Parts: sequence; structure tokens; C-alpha cells
Amino acid sequence: MLSLIQRLLPKNSLQYREETSRRIVWGHWFALFNIVIALSLSSRYAFNADWPNTLLGKLYFFLSLFGHFSFVVFAFYLLLLFPLSFVIGNTRTFRGLSVVVATIGMTMLLVDTEVFKQFYLHLSPLVWDLLVNPDESELSRQWQLLFVPMPLILLAEMLYSRWCWQKLRSFNRQKWGKYVATFFLLAFMGTHLFYAFADMSLYRPVTAQRANYPLSYPMTARSFLEKHGLIDRESFDQTIEENGRLDGFFLNYPKAHLHFDNKPDNINLLFINLSGLTDSVITPELMPNLSELSTHSRRFTQHYTAGDTEMAGVASLFYSLSGKYVDAILTKKSPPVLISRLQNLDYQFGLFSHNSFANPIYQALFENFALPQAKDSVDALRQWNLWLETEKTSAPFFSYLDLAIGDIHNEKHVKFVDSQLRFIWDRLTAKGLDKNTFILLTSDIGQQSTTDNSFDAQSTKVPMLMFWQGDSGIYNGMSSHLDIAPTLLSHFFGMTSPLTLYSQGIDLTKENERKWLLSASYNWDVAIMPNGEQYQINKKGDFRHYNENGIKDADVRPPLALFFQLIHQSNQFVEK
Repeated sequence: MLSLIQRLLPKNSLQYREETSRRIVWGHWFALFNIVIALSLSSRYAFNADWPNTLLGKLYFFLSLFGHFSFVVFAFYLLLLFPLSFVIGNTRTFRGLSVVVATIGMTMLLVDTEVFKQFYLHLSPLVWDLLVNPDESELSRQWQLLFVPMPLILLAEMLYSRWCWQKLRSFNRQKWGKYVATFFLLAFMGTHLFYAFADMSLYRPVTAQRANYPLSYPMTARSFLEKHGLIDRESFDQTIEENGRLDGFFLNYPKAHLHFDNKPDNINLLFINLSGLTDSVITPELMPNLSELSTHSRRFTQHYTAGDTEMAGVASLFYSLSGKYVDAILTKKSPPVLISRLQNLDYQFGLFSHNSFANPIYQALFENFALPQAKDSVDALRQWNLWLETEKTSAPFFSYLDLAIGDIHNEKHVKFVDSQLRFIWDRLTAKGLDKNTFILLTSDIGQQSTTDNSFDAQSTKVPMLMFWQGDSGIYNGMSSHLDIAPTLLSHFFGMTSPLTLYSQGIDLTKENERKWLLSASYNWDVAIMPNGEQYQINKKGDFRHYNENGIKDADVRPPLALFFQLIHQSNQFVEK
């Protein structure tokens, strides 16, 4: 056995050392050629990613382009081809293998640019599996076209491989190679230092580019800077919480100028957000008042928020955008279309919260309003009652009551909240406002999930009750917080523009063939099926499936058509 191994190992002769040296030199020039090809292909990311709107942002884009792909290509050479130059003695075999590896790598890069364009994520085992083993032949043909350039890439690699080997002596006399290598090294180092400085400075035109390229992990230095007293970590984290993640994308909302007719209905609006409310407590035993009131409402039995947090619930309720856009909303701080429309119609606003609108999403939602302070739900309700007494009847109003139900297992507290709801109805009736006030009662989030699935129905499935001029009944179709704003804007406030310009939901007053609901967070996109089944895909291409009983099932593969629809709908307001 030992003699066999010795025969397989290369001989340490002068000829071997000379041939190995030539292969190493050739490998360097071959890596440079592939860096140029990689830079040419990766320039497509400039047309698909968020294009920075500042000079420093544009400078970082090109610096990171040169620094990242030169490093990735050369790293692949060092880790794979460089060791093989010592092991494979036959030069033609070594060059042929190098050509094959380079062709596969460049083809994968080309495919990744298209995946990023379509889905705003990079290649992963799941994405690759869906592309090469699709469920639909038409989609299969579309993606197979991406492999058409592969023979051309192979031909270019083969021609350069042969030409470079023949001209190797001439290349050895060139002096500019070391300057090019120095430039790429400085670009790589500059990319990470630039990003670390931007991260420390909360400079979003740079930090928003974090996920632009595959295998990209820019350096941050928060712990180092905190250790040396250069940043206050607590203040730093608080700023990010209030203004959104630094690597979040920019928001394209609304997509175009919106049009309205000139004859809106001057109705009053009252939104009651009872955080933590679930359908299970709306019973004659626990909440007799709300249970009785619900018989006079349009009740939606399959209603979901579009995220797994309170902020996501509020964002989907007002902006008609899923939880994926919370950070983008916090960054942009522009009002939702619904609020802007009410302001343009000179609505009076009465905004009250049990915790003084402590949730950062409200600072974006009601940025131009003076928000009153309240200690709890009782205090907020007292303020609302005073406002209602002084409210001028010459103009319609929009009122938002943000309350909390707390622990639904505390029967005494639940019944107290129920009495507060009766008080609201009694005050509206006493003022004669019940006939011309559209009342929406729902929750930004249900109860905290007891499973590993943050999108579990316990958390995301919430009640929705609409009260309007005695209209009552049960709506058994799937509905979402995403549907509320487009339904109101189209039905009451003269919206004539397509809802796809400002909403991810639908108009509930119209017939629909909805087959699933969108929910999302910063990392996960979720399709909720009518039976409660969920397909979840994150930014890295990881996949999770939960059956109708909420049990995780690792053996299910997502349908390709659903995957395309989910990613497309989820990303439709990402600025590109």
C-alpha cells in the first residue's frame, strides 16, 4: 500500500518543480481573466439592486463590486486550483479541469444575477432544486434559457486557457500584474472598512447594499467600537429600533401618483385595535357585550395579520404592506395612502393609545400629529371620550383607539375590557354618530405563539369585525389586514388608481379567487393556505412547511408556481 501511495505522489524532481511553477503562474493569470468575466456578469446587480442615491453610496457600490468578486474568484483559485497544481502532473488535465470549474462558476454567477432580479435573493439549495426540477414545464423552459450562454463561456475559457499558456513567457515579463493585484487587494480591504464606518455612522445608502452580492458578509465593528468607547451601544441599538435595520431595502410606495374622484363619502372612521384579542374570547361567557355587538357586524372568520409582530400588524393595517416592509417604513417615515387621503379631505383626527404610542411604527404612521400621552387603556379611553365631546360635527373624523386586552386567561380583566367596548358604543350612540361611522375592530397581533413558528395561527389569526349601517353576516373567505386600506379607499374615498400601486391586498367588496394569504417578516416570506397550512421561505432560501395542524413537515417541497407568486408579491414594493 505504501509503495502504491508513493507512486501516486508527484516526484520532487527539477522538471516537476518547473512544471508546477508554470502551472501556478498560469493559474494566477487565469484567475485574473475570470475576475474580469465575473465583474462583467456581476454588473447586472447594478440594475437589479437598490441603486444608491448618494455619491458615497455609488462609490461604495463600485468599490465593493471590484473588491468582493476579485476576492471570491481568487479565493476559489487558492482553495481549489492552487492545491491541484501540485497534485495533477499532466498540464492539459490541470488546465482542462480549471476550465470546467471556471465555466461552472461563471454560469452559476449568471444564474444568480437572474435569481436576484426575480426574487431579490441569491442561489441556495432550495432555489436550485426548484429551478432544475420545476413542477411546470413552461417555467422550466424559461429558466433553461439561462444555461444557453454556458457553451460560449466554456469556449472563451478554453481559448484563453490555451492562449495564456502559449504566451506565458510574455506574461511573466509584464510589470502591471502586481499593480492590478494591489488594486484588487485595496478594493477588498476598502470595502470592509467603508462598510464598517457606514455601519457605525448609520449611513443607509451603504449599509442597504449588504445583501447585493452572493457570499457577501461585510465587516461590522460594533463590539470593537463599543469596547473603545467610540459608540454607545444602547443608544445605537435604540436608534436602529426606531429607524429600521441598517441593511434594510428602500421603499417604493406608492409606486405612482394616485388618482381620486371628487365625490368621496364624508363618513366617520373609528379603528379599534385591541392588541392580543383572539376569536376564542369573543363568547357570551367571556365578552358578552362584544359577542352581542358582533351579531350586528360583518365578521371575518379567516382573518390574518400580515406579520408576526405588533409593528407588522399595524403596518399591514394602515399601509397595506406586509411585515417585510416595517424597517423600510421606519426609515422613510412617509404616511400611508389612507392617512394622506384623510388629511387631504380635512378629516379631524383623534388618536389615542394605551401606552402613548410607544411602538416605533406609530412615529412613522402619525409623524405629523401631536400624539397624546396615556398611562393605560382606561386613560386612553378617557381622553377619547373628552375628544369626542369637543369634536366638531362640521367635518368628518378619523379616530384610532389603540387598546390592549392583556392576558386572555384573566377572566376578570377580559370582562373589564368588554365593558370598555360597550362604553364606546354607548357614547357613539348618544352622540348620534353610530349611523355615519364605519367602525373596524381588530387586533395587530394575537397571543404569543407557543411553538417555534412565529407565524402560528395563535399569533397571526385575529378577529375582524366591521360595523356599518347595520350590515351583518359572516365572511368565510380568507382576509387580511392588507385588504382593509384598499377596501376603504375604493369604497368610500374615491380611489380610482389600481390597488397594486399602493397595496398588497384586495378589495373585499369584489369577487376574488384568492388561494392563499401573504404574511412576512424581515427574514421570512409566508404563504398561508385556506386550511391553515403554511409555506415559509427566508432570505437565504431556506424553507419550512407547517401542515394544517401547525406541525413542521420537513419532507414537503414547495410548489414552484406558489414560490414565484409568493416572492413576486412580497417584493413588489422593494425599490430597485
